Amino acid sequence: MLVVYIILAAFALFVLLEILFYLMAFQGHTNADFTKHNFALKPELRPYADLILAGKRYCRETPHEDVTIRARDGVRLFGRVYDRENARAVVIMMHGYRSMSENDFSCSSEYVHSQGFAMIMADQRAHGRSGGMAMTFGIRERWDLIEWIKYAEGRFPGKRIILEGLSMGSSTVLMAAGEKLPPSVAGIICDCGYTSPKDIICTVIKSWHLPVGICYPMVRLAGRVIGGFDVEECSALEAGRRASLPALFIHGEADDFVPCRMGRENYEAYAGPKKLCTVPGAGHGLSYVVDMKKCRNALTGFLSEALVKECL
Repeated sequence: MLVVYIILAAFALFVLLEILFYLMAFQGHTNADFTKHNFALKPELRPYADLILAGKRYCRETPHEDVTIRARDGVRLFGRVYDRENARAVVIMMHGYRSMSENDFSCSSEYVHSQGFAMIMADQRAHGRSGGMAMTFGIRERWDLIEWIKYAEGRFPGKRIILEGLSMGSSTVLMAAGEKLPPSVAGIICDCGYTSPKDIICTVIKSWHLPVGICYPMVRLAGRVIGGFDVEECSALEAGRRASLPALFIHGEADDFVPCRMGRENYEAYAGPKKLCTVPGAGHGLSYVVDMKKCRNALTGFLSEALVKECL
């Protein structure tokens, strides 16, 4: 009988650990306004606090329309549409892990909008006002992005579309670029994206000084059993090898969350026309605020070239 109790106790512990790993890795955050606390928690943000807050005010106060669409699995997806008279094109923006678009694009959205682009800022599943129980590191999100492309085509008929993502959003964009996309999509912008869900999960486990060989299989199993998806189903690196759209890769050279080497690996593997912009001294997602001039020049040049090529 003691052996039975030991087995039951071990099984219960295993189940609890699986639930814990699932919550830590895949549970979404519906209130991810980092300005409420992250300026105090992350010293690297403090020098840019005024710039970030001004950008967030722009996102909130500029006239926009709240819209919802349905993902292919029925999840309700929320987004904000910023129209532009005689828009040059439409930029669909996908934010990062446990963040929101007005955080991640706070400092670039006003510039993009001012250059004549309409914008769709999407809340990724399990974030913000979108539904869904789990974040899937770009695996299901790539299909959500394709639904946003369909929405953009209906909302802005005849306009070309640029896909822009930061961090997890960048990998979402890259994974989508490996699928068959409509001709309306003219290019992609990938800022500080990881190479694959497996790679970034293992990197984080290592940074916590935990055994990767034990923890990663348990995280993967938690995603499969509880979330119903496999983190090894898709890779940004592999998707890039199938892609053909023009792409701009941006990465901070001091990124200690998604290492800059991952951005370089994504760039090297990418099969389509591509450009790389790295920013010395920039941490994760901070390339634009650390060297605004360099990033604006890269964005302006890339957008102009991508749209001209699409017209040819």
